[in-house]
Amino acid sequence: MSSPTVAILVRTKDRPRFLSRALENIAQQTFTDYTVCVINDGGDEQATRAIIEASPLGLQGSDAQGSGRVQLLTTAGGNMEAASNAGLAATTSEYVGIHDDDDLWAPEFLERTVAALEESGALMCTTRIVERYERENADGEFEVYEERIFHDGLPGMGLQFLFRTNRAVPIGILYRRSLHELVGFYDESLPVVGDWEFNMRAASVADILLVDEPLAYWSLRPDAEGSEANSVKRQADHARFDSMVRARAIREDLQAGAQPGAYLYQAHLAADLERRVIDGHDLTRDSLDILRSIESRLERIEARQQAIESRQQSIEERLRVLKHLRAPGRALRSFAQRSLNQRSQARRGAEAGSTGEKGA
Repeated sequence: MSSPTVAILVRTKDRPRFLSRALENIAQQTFTDYTVCVINDGGDEQATRAIIEASPLGLQGSDAQGSGRVQLLTTAGGNMEAASNAGLAATTSEYVGIHDDDDLWAPEFLERTVAALEESGALMCTTRIVERYERENADGEFEVYEERIFHDGLPGMGLQFLFRTNRAVPIGILYRRSLHELVGFYDESLPVVGDWEFNMRAASVADILLVDEPLAYWSLRPDAEGSEANSVKRQADHARFDSMVRARAIREDLQAGAQPGAYLYQAHLAADLERRVIDGHDLTRDSLDILRSIESRLERIEARQQAIESRQQSIEERLRVLKHLRAPGRALRSFAQRSLNQRSQARRGAEAGSTGEKGA
């Protein structure tokens, strides 16, 4: 019986919801010539077995028909790279993919990546990877609240990019098993960043092919706690072991006869750049302080202007009231004046008539 084309290694530890989701996700692949090895990395073996048996893929040897596709392997736990190496030793295949329990593939992932490797002859390929941010809702289900492309716009996965930081995570990668004959296996001395270190070794012997489609989903849960979290401690471990990998590479280069001048100059450039960045931050902070002061003054001026406008409106309103009050007074004075004039005329007329009668 020939070996399957792809061996899928699923690393897990006491995360039943994610493992169940991962196995269902693998079962949806349009490319089906694969075997699955679940590496239970120090977790509850019976619970893991039950999840596999209940999955669409089933556990190897768990039924009379032998239809189960998943091999269960339990390790001591605590080291992801050791788990990967154990899974490699327990399987045979032409290609290898690592599908951690909380990550996901698009249904066409294996179909596209297997075709890309076969057509190109490349040793390793990666797809575009989607950062998938999720959180637990009130019903206890994880829902996605943001998605974005990991290192969007990156033209490839060469060493010039990997030297700066890891540009691909395991869920987006498929590679030939024969690559291990050239660069060795995963470094079990690294509890984290082992995938980055392995990717650099792979890129040192051949180009890493980019399949320019978003076919892999890297799940992140910043708000989660416990075994389902991406913890702060884990981030600190990444920084520490990242530094360790770099220091080891420099040390090996120096021991091989390299001179420290280039490293010293690069360190000088890095320190100079850091100083310039800090100076830029200081200048930005000072500029923001000035802008905040100007904004505060403008707000006070605006408040005073509004107060003046309010007083002006009040004065204008009072003037309108006084104007209305004066209008009836003028009418009364005019009426009184006309009445007086009429009475004066009447008296003069009466007096004139009386004088005429006396003369007759």
